[in-house]
Amino acid sequence: MAVERKRYEIIGTVQGVGFRPFVYKLASALGLNGRVYNDGFGVVVEAQGATETLEDFEKRLEAEKPALAVISRIDAQAIALQNDKAFVIDQSKSAETIAAHIPPDTAICAECEKELFDPLDRRYRHPFIACSCCGARYTIIESLPYDREATSMRVFPMCEKCQSEYKNPADRRFHAQPIACNQCGSVLSLLDSSGKTLAQNYEAIEQAAEAIEAGAIVAIKALGGYQLCLDARNAGALKTIRDRKNRPLKPFAVLFGSIKEIAAQAVLTDADRALLLSNRRPIVLLNKSAAYDLGDLVAPLIDRIGAMLPSSPIQYLLLERLKRPIVATSANISDAPIITGEPALLTQLGGVFDLARTHDRAIINACDDSVAQTIASQTIMTRRARGFAPEACALPRKLDRPALALGAQQKSAIAIGFDKSAIVSPHIGDLFSIEAMGYFERTIAALKRLYRFEPQRVVCDLHPRYASTRFAKALNLPLTQVQHHHAHALAVMAEYGLSSKALAIAWDGTGYGADGTIWGGEFLIADYGGFERVAYIKPFALIGGEAAIKEPRRIAASLLFEAKIDSPILSKNYQTMLAKRLNSPLTSSIGRLFDGAAYLSGIQTEYGFDGLSGLAIEARYDASERRSYPFSVQDGVIDHSPMFAAIARGGDQREIASRFLNTLRDIAVFVAAQYDLPIVLCGGAFQNKTLANMALNKLRESGKTVYLPERFPPNDGAIALGQLAYDKE
Repeated sequence: MAVERKRYEIIGTVQGVGFRPFVYKLASALGLNGRVYNDGFGVVVEAQGATETLEDFEKRLEAEKPALAVISRIDAQAIALQNDKAFVIDQSKSAETIAAHIPPDTAICAECEKELFDPLDRRYRHPFIACSCCGARYTIIESLPYDREATSMRVFPMCEKCQSEYKNPADRRFHAQPIACNQCGSVLSLLDSSGKTLAQNYEAIEQAAEAIEAGAIVAIKALGGYQLCLDARNAGALKTIRDRKNRPLKPFAVLFGSIKEIAAQAVLTDADRALLLSNRRPIVLLNKSAAYDLGDLVAPLIDRIGAMLPSSPIQYLLLERLKRPIVATSANISDAPIITGEPALLTQLGGVFDLARTHDRAIINACDDSVAQTIASQTIMTRRARGFAPEACALPRKLDRPALALGAQQKSAIAIGFDKSAIVSPHIGDLFSIEAMGYFERTIAALKRLYRFEPQRVVCDLHPRYASTRFAKALNLPLTQVQHHHAHALAVMAEYGLSSKALAIAWDGTGYGADGTIWGGEFLIADYGGFERVAYIKPFALIGGEAAIKEPRRIAASLLFEAKIDSPILSKNYQTMLAKRLNSPLTSSIGRLFDGAAYLSGIQTEYGFDGLSGLAIEARYDASERRSYPFSVQDGVIDHSPMFAAIARGGDQREIASRFLNTLRDIAVFVAAQYDLPIVLCGGAFQNKTLANMALNKLRESGKTVYLPERFPPNDGAIALGQLAYDKE
């Protein structure tokens, strides 16, 4: 019988997901000798045994891998035989270069949930229960390879029982780095707004629940940062938090105890259920049901609700005690980054929360909740963070040197690129404040530290006034700037591994155009080396520049001016500014068309938050309305004036909303018909579920191959990935 020894280098998300214990058990069961260990690139296996047994081992590595593991590739080679007497888990090997993928935090598994609520289990009500299949990962990691001493768990020495489980190959906590128990784990504390300790451990959960029942706002330290929690049915508490957070209209996410509770408030498809129950546990955007009764203050003006199920044992324990849905929103002042530490919580939000339920396990890397929805049964990300990030994506070419991509200004995420891989960070947010820029810089530092990464090139947006652009230029590295909508297209193309040209329909609110105007309604024939702008929305003026974005009346006036329609909102001052183009830059933005249509129909006359006009129009869409508005296309310029002239003549809100969305669908189909190319849908406008669904269906009915991003958001959260995919330096 032939005996050989092979070395397997396994690349992917294979650290922190129970992969070494899995390999150990599999190899031992097959009678193989050798070893397995972590290194900077992933997991290395040296296995020795009969050739037929090794072949079986190789097949089962992929087929039976742990649920959280993702294998990008396995490189195998024959090596010299050794005199091993068994198979062992060896010590991790450090490396100058790190390429192993960092696992995201995942929700508590079914086995841990059962133990959490079993009075006879020694981890009964342990708020940090975890195993090799679940729990904190990215948020507690300081460096790779992934071992306990490289996490914030290193300050909690394991008790004898935990040590025994950790060393037992038959236990599911074998080599599970985050494990602890009520005797050796973190301590919960309940604080008042001055920082005084009121209770500890489960009593802290009890008193936090009692406070929420009484209408208080409680800051709770979750996996990736603090959340502000309150009774979702308490109108007084909801009004208070809106006042204190300066968040008058933006919807709040709601944390439910069960899928049954969500089904009573929202319309669920099978895809929605699967996403809600997945181990990623994002906030899922759902249509409110006819029985919805949480009140208008949870999600005003729209027909959607952001719902999620518990992801951490702390949330399970709180909801088990409360038995009611709670608002769970990021602990920050509006548009600032999520808070992770007690000092910042007390100084920045001392006037917002009433009590704080905290603990002494440090959050190394902040990470907000992910937000997603299902469109045509596929997952569409709005905010890619906990459970999904960081995440690697293959690039269309091998980079000649390590590169840092800095994304855009809003919905920021950064990415690092080396070899043929891009690592995209969790959601950072909008870069409009000192706090946000601090978080932006900390995220860059975290990826540099974790991957021992030092960029030799930086990539950013074309916009000269973006904070990310200024930051890029200050690095004094070779600089590449990529047009915003081209980066949108390349992100989707990289996600799907497209190698040919594609027609990108890139629709969003704002992006700096190659001609210096503001783009946002673009049709681009794109590949990794460049693009051709073949069609676009006829540019119109933003009266007062950026002020128009916060005052939709100005946008409506400009659109009526283009349509040659007299109206009281088209004041003499506005007419002068438009005629002389005074502080009125041009835009082709689809997002601003939404604003104008929402204003003229009376659906939304005041600015609320970014994207509200789209949600408000979508809430009034009537599928039985088949008509569209007229439009014309000449030399690739799509004239919206006929549509807005018709809107100005009136109609009820449902009619206008429906015909407006139908018209955008028709524009997409009309232009796409001119090109024999696959279609890429990208940009924030395709977060509009109705528009995306209609465009997908009509384009596919016409025989087109259509790609809508799934792993990465259609919005600016994917710009950094597109920047790294750009093939010109």
